[in-house]
Amino acid sequence: MQGSVRPGLAGRLRIVALAGLVPLLLGGALVGVFLRDWVEEEAALRLNAAARAAAGMADAEIQSRRFALQAFGSALDGERSLGALEATDAAARRVAAALDAPVGLLDRGLGMMVDTTQPFGTPLASTPAVAAGLWAIETGRARVSDVLAGPGNTAIPPMLLVPLLRDGRTEAVLSTPLDPDRLLPVSPGGLVALLDSRGRGIVERGGGPEDLPDWRIVSVMPQGEVRTSHTGRGAAVRVAVAYLSEAAEWRAVAWQPTTAAELPLRRLLPVVLGAVAVSLLMAAFAVLRTRRVMVDPIHELTRHAAAVAEMLRGDAAAPPPPAIAAPAELADLGAALAAAQQAAEQRERRLRALAEAGALVLWRADVAGGWTEAAGWAGLTGQKAPAFRGDGWIEMVHPDDRAPTLAEWGRALVARGAIGVEFRVRNASDDGDWRWVRATGVPISDEDGTLIEWAGAIHDVTESRGAAAAHRVNEAQVRQTVAELRAVYDTVPVGLALVDASLRFVNVNARFAAISGLPPETHVGRAPHEVMPEGLAGPLEAAQKDVLATGRPVLDVTCTGQAPGAVQNLRHWLASCHPVKDAQGAVTGVSAVLQDVTDRVRAERSRELLVTELNHRVKNTLATVQSIAAQSVRRGSSNSGAFGREFVGRLQALTRSHDLLAAHGWDRVDFARVVSAGLAPWTEAGRQIRVRGSGRIQVDPGQAQALILALHELATNAVKHGALSRPGGEVDVTWSRDENGVAHFEWHETGGPPVIPPSADRRGFGMRLLERGLMHDLGPGADVALTFPEDGLRVVMRFRTGLPALEKATPA
Repeated sequence: MQGSVRPGLAGRLRIVALAGLVPLLLGGALVGVFLRDWVEEEAALRLNAAARAAAGMADAEIQSRRFALQAFGSALDGERSLGALEATDAAARRVAAALDAPVGLLDRGLGMMVDTTQPFGTPLASTPAVAAGLWAIETGRARVSDVLAGPGNTAIPPMLLVPLLRDGRTEAVLSTPLDPDRLLPVSPGGLVALLDSRGRGIVERGGGPEDLPDWRIVSVMPQGEVRTSHTGRGAAVRVAVAYLSEAAEWRAVAWQPTTAAELPLRRLLPVVLGAVAVSLLMAAFAVLRTRRVMVDPIHELTRHAAAVAEMLRGDAAAPPPPAIAAPAELADLGAALAAAQQAAEQRERRLRALAEAGALVLWRADVAGGWTEAAGWAGLTGQKAPAFRGDGWIEMVHPDDRAPTLAEWGRALVARGAIGVEFRVRNASDDGDWRWVRATGVPISDEDGTLIEWAGAIHDVTESRGAAAAHRVNEAQVRQTVAELRAVYDTVPVGLALVDASLRFVNVNARFAAISGLPPETHVGRAPHEVMPEGLAGPLEAAQKDVLATGRPVLDVTCTGQAPGAVQNLRHWLASCHPVKDAQGAVTGVSAVLQDVTDRVRAERSRELLVTELNHRVKNTLATVQSIAAQSVRRGSSNSGAFGREFVGRLQALTRSHDLLAAHGWDRVDFARVVSAGLAPWTEAGRQIRVRGSGRIQVDPGQAQALILALHELATNAVKHGALSRPGGEVDVTWSRDENGVAHFEWHETGGPPVIPPSADRRGFGMRLLERGLMHDLGPGADVALTFPEDGLRVVMRFRTGLPALEKATPA
């Protein structure tokens, strides 16, 4: 009717929308709020319960082992048990069998006296849990260590250390390793783990190390709360923690993916079905009334859309859009479809023009770089969908070009930068010839900057490539050169590293990684001060910053630091840093070359010492030999055989002292090694000489030589006249060092013949050496006291020493 207003589709559908949406929205909102709160509360309760259960399991296991070790420690008879190590070892082995775990006994210096994993009498190393052991000794309370570093950077389970107290003082420490599978034998529910004070996984149930939540969040979380964190793989998780009473710095962690708390459908389904049923009943009437005026126009638009789609797939012409009069909204939709059709035809013309201008293929790829579409690829190579999707297109690339093509493709994917790579593809023609092409592409992101896909084109570059054969030869040479350089990089006897502009490692070789004691991949993304010794990281970072600031290399920077390992080892390096520049000359990073010059530094120092002291030491040695010979002749003049034996024995003692000092570069030497060298002929022959040192001491070369000669004289006298001259005789050798740096040494003989003090005319070379020469050689303030009780000779020495030794004192 002319002049009448066409009825609108919105008016007819408003009744349906209101009748259906109002109940659904109200019901859905109420149910959603209820279920959201309920799901979050239930999930939090389950996570906290799992964390507490895991903590309870670990506490129970640690507590049971602590009680067992404390009971064993209470049964030990103080110093008598510590002295009778063989009986203590047997008792410890019974306890270890009951615990089904090794048991160790350590002295106050953390020296291992008993280790049930080794046969009795085997020389034992120190415990790896040094920090926990010192804490237990100082506080008198049991301590649990973190995960420990073993040989080859392997992980050693944590250890429980229980102090053995006598009158409030720690006499020794009992230790046993904690089996991770016993700490958390089963999962109390979901993903759980025990973490030490550094966030390292002790045991995980239901996930691996990369699935653990972020330790920076876990370490500061209180108990009873649930927070959101991320795993090492970047997945979002909800986390709950519980503290351990037996290991206060550990954390029991329970977590689950944030997607795990889904709505329970069995509760939601009745509500949804009821709301849908009500909505359908209310909407049925309105739908029936509007159906007639909507169906025919929609059918016409559908047929027209199908015809347009067919046109886009082929070369047929699209039909004209249908004329829709009513409802008004469908008429507008028809006009919009006509405009869209016109835009599609224009786009088709632009793409054809682009193809004619040189683009052989237009491709699209997903976020991971796998192809999803490739218009023109089938015509170029003969490979059709779905064969080319994902990484299937690489099958049509020349075998020699696949590796560099994938490498460039992967570099662009990681950097999210433009792709540009040339390679050969097989022609679709029957001769199967190869054709040079260049693939270009760019990342496409949404409004938030999130990568959603890749898009690009492939162009023909055969003519621009020129001599393809020469290029293949050059490329093979380049690959060979790269392989050779990689082999040299990995095996060169110097440390090599590359850092970016933020001083974060990009790559290191094996020799560089060995300096810090960590695997090469651990360095990537971290700064030098985070992984390297302090004395090395500071100068190296300063040199790298200087290179970044000036663009000029910094050469031969001297660095000194402790090498990794349980035994301290001071090392020296020379570091040289060079700028790494891009095509425009801007500095993008710094390469570092690290050369270990410890041997050179030590050799230079030793050479200087040898040059300055050679004459002095030769004169002293000749004077010592002359004195030994003169004294031996004086005492053995009536017996040439006795003179020869005494003289040779003293020369051998002097030789042992010379060998020991030469092995240590004529530097300070550990007192335990001095005792071992001085008594070696008798201890190796099975003589009853007990050696016990309760301190770690270093002595100067002159002190070491004098002590070895004195020990030789004492042992020789004990074999001839003293405790070692008859069966059952014994010699006790002990030493210690007080807080003032004064060493106390005692030689005590028992079980020998009655001692008769020698008269003045029978005091030979040994007596004069001990009473006169030794005091002088031990330095200012030294004191040597010889007493002759009837039960056995006793010698007490006191002298000042240097710094504490780095090696533990062990029996000779």
